[in-house]
Amino acid sequence: MQADWIAPNATIIGDVRMGAGSSFWHGVVARGDTAEISVGRNSVIQDLVHLGSTSDREAGDKVSIGDSVHVGANAVLDACTLESFAYVGMGAHVGKGAVVESFAVVAAGAQVPAGTTVPSGQVWAGAPARYLRDLTQEEKHLISEHHLEMQQLSQIYSEETEKSFRELIDSRDRLLQYKFADPVEKAEDEAAAMGVPVTHDDMDYIEHRVYHDYVGTVDYDIRDPAHSEGSFDKNYIPYEQDMTHYPEVFRQYQENYSRFDKLKTRFETETPFVEQGESPFTRRTPKDMSPWEKRYDDAMPKYTGTLCQ
Repeated sequence: MQADWIAPNATIIGDVRMGAGSSFWHGVVARGDTAEISVGRNSVIQDLVHLGSTSDREAGDKVSIGDSVHVGANAVLDACTLESFAYVGMGAHVGKGAVVESFAVVAAGAQVPAGTTVPSGQVWAGAPARYLRDLTQEEKHLISEHHLEMQQLSQIYSEETEKSFRELIDSRDRLLQYKFADPVEKAEDEAAAMGVPVTHDDMDYIEHRVYHDYVGTVDYDIRDPAHSEGSFDKNYIPYEQDMTHYPEVFRQYQENYSRFDKLKTRFETETPFVEQGESPFTRRTPKDMSPWEKRYDDAMPKYTGTLCQ
């Protein structure tokens, strides 16, 4: 067998072959003494699945499972064929001689009769199972993602299963130590994992980088404080002296600084009472009021001085 992981409590009897990357999960029963069982690569057979020939056993019965097949928990496969990328839901029963083609889905709890073929790209459900609808492209991607997650989880199970008793005790101790550790220490560990400076050495390193990039002089050589004794001198040129190799945005920053300096100088030297001009609340009357007077006269006649108009 070249399986990626076989659960310790899985039962494998007789002629059973598995490809690389496949896994038998907890409680799987593979009866290779009743039928030849062949599982391809990267297939996932989940918990409590039963494989074999359970009814009308005959010589030559075979359970054939292709590559990247997913069989849900509590499913029963009775001398059937599952082509590559087929999907069988939880609690489903695939009868003897049935064929589930590539990218076909047998819904959870479905009962596929013996000798039935589930065409590619279709979803079958019910007891007995019948055509329900076509499988969408989005559902194909979701099934692939779920299958990949199950493969990754089986690899984790494989690593944990292969640990010795001492390794399990040590990992348990580390987990308890982390669980009851000081919250401040946890925060420091997480900050260090993200690259945030948390120690004096980290701060020294950052200060040295700042000094190296921005503070060095231009007219003579200086000694790098981070170098050991007897090391060579370096000549540092601050970026203010040469802007040609910096982005265009730095030039724009310099222009904005110049405008700000001019505006600041103007505000500091001006006399407010001289330059502010008239009040913005001054009421201004148009020089020619005839258009407005005519509009008012048309709407309401002028007052003649008497009570009766």
